[in-house]
Amino acid sequence: LEAAGRPPAGRDGPGYRVRETPQPEAVAVHEPDGEALRACAATLEGAGWQVSEHREPRGGTRYLLASPRRA
Repeated sequence: LEAAGRPPAGRDGPGYRVRETPQPEAVAVHEPDGEALRACAATLEGAGWQVSEHREPRGGTRYLLASPRRA
């Protein structure tokens, strides 16, 4: 994402955050700005990742679940 110009979140600043998930090959990408989240999804899909959008059970915050596409 950084190589595509998407800035990661700073200590208190805006940007995306990547977190681990219970699925070993998947990561969760959190970005509070909806447009930026969609741009992250497009960037990951363009790089060959499989991406789906989800909502947190509490609060409904949207995030991406991303994993490498299997050949």
